[in-house]
Amino acid sequence: MTIENIKKINDILTIMDENITYGWVDINGEKHVNEMKNFRRIYRTSSLEETIKNGLGTCIEQVYLMKYLLDKINVKSKMFCTRIYEPNDYENMDADEHMHCFILCYINDKVYHIEHPNFERKGIYEFQTEDEAIKQINDYYVNLSGKVARPVTEFFEVKPQITFKEFNNYINELDELKTKINKK
Repeated sequence: MTIENIKKINDILTIMDENITYGWVDINGEKHVNEMKNFRRIYRTSSLEETIKNGLGTCIEQVYLMKYLLDKINVKSKMFCTRIYEPNDYENMDADEHMHCFILCYINDKVYHIEHPNFERKGIYEFQTEDEAIKQINDYYVNLSGKVARPVTEFFEVKPQITFKEFNNYINELDELKTKINKK
């Protein structure tokens, strides 16, 4: 299947399965497949074109690619990030990453979660509401992280060639903006 042939959300999962593996390309051009060694030190986000060309993407790139594909077939979608909060000045470059990005799409008054980057949960899940979807997805990651609270933040873009820390800071900025808006 090719991108041009996509007609429904199941096609997107097929395209992802056939073409994208969990991984990333570091600042030196080396490919990392299913491993996170030195991720905080040498990871940079890939553009959509690089993700497609290399066939690699972390949850960040994969969700952004699925957003692009959903937009191509005119299906409304939103990207979200759940993570253990890290402040902007977090400098532990050896710490594990506790972040997962996911996408929700909206068809016929239903909410669907297309999961591809987490191979243990790969599939399409149906929910009645966005709140129900976010809660269930976030609860899964809260349980994985030892019941540590995790904010969920909608995000809108993935700039190419930014570090993990820069992406985290972008999510923090969105959280702060959301907090300001909710206080008004």
